[in-house]
Amino acid sequence: MKYYYQGVLLGILLIGFLSCTNKQDSNDTSKAKQESSNTSVNGPALVEVSAIYEPESDRHLFKTDTDTISAGWTTFKFANLSPMVHFLFFDYLPEGKMSEDLLAEVSPVFQESSYLLMEGKNDSAQAVFSKLPDWFNDIVFRGGPGFVSPGKTTEATLFMRPGNYVMECYIKTADGTFHWKKGMTKDLHVTSDTTDANPPQSPTIEITTNDNGLDITGEVTPGNHLVKVNFDEENPGMIARDVHIAKLDKNDDLQDIIYWLDFNNAEGLVSTAEDPAPATFIGGTHEMPRGNTAYFTVELEPGRYAWISEQPTSKSTVREFTVSSQSE
Repeated sequence: MKYYYQGVLLGILLIGFLSCTNKQDSNDTSKAKQESSNTSVNGPALVEVSAIYEPESDRHLFKTDTDTISAGWTTFKFANLSPMVHFLFFDYLPEGKMSEDLLAEVSPVFQESSYLLMEGKNDSAQAVFSKLPDWFNDIVFRGGPGFVSPGKTTEATLFMRPGNYVMECYIKTADGTFHWKKGMTKDLHVTSDTTDANPPQSPTIEITTNDNGLDITGEVTPGNHLVKVNFDEENPGMIARDVHIAKLDKNDDLQDIIYWLDFNNAEGLVSTAEDPAPATFIGGTHEMPRGNTAYFTVELEPGRYAWISEQPTSKSTVREFTVSSQSE
């Protein structure tokens, strides 16, 4: 769970949902290098996950065929079959904790705060975080496929270390209810057996997060791209930068998108079937601790786009760009 507040509130709310990235739980850089040096030509394992909505029960759900995988490089293919925006975010739980503990001791605190925020009771929304258990600070945010608009599919590849994870989506309904409260959580157990899979090869775009924003290299041409994201913020503060990509229509306003992505705002991250989001999101990766690397795929058509991090408005990180047609 992940982010920040305009004064007081989401400094904590974001500590939970989006922070913990200050943990030096490095991509298992050494493990990643070991995997990369493996002589096997095997690519990452593939896990397919769908986001669905059941209107009759008003439930948001993840659908997947497995809840147990081997450690190592893994590609998560995430298809949004719902009329709202979704994403897949990994909470890496401390040893001895399970999803039941998260949902019983941590999640209700965030939900109470969200409802208070929707009522404009910012001070009260902050105060409830005193109820968080001490072990909350041991949760590590381990990335996951980024924001995906209805009908879109993305793939993100991560090195999955052994342990217990919770997959969640904390997009909100119009009244401030998080999707995980509507059913959008799922356990993922990663065994100590490590695959011989190599990370994706030959990225066409490389992005490095740092204390000043995003460093981006590579040519944004029409077609399919593999994007490599290196997490390298020395002082991420309450929330580390992640990387998402939005396709912008002619009249889409970057300021509207920045506002919507700010958890500080009561309307932030609210997605409905009638108004999913102020832009079309086509993938990305959530934050990970410094030293980690993630990959995601994206298809770029000619048009207007933006690289964007889920950050408070005061710390907005946005890089707009245009993909020109090959004939131009």
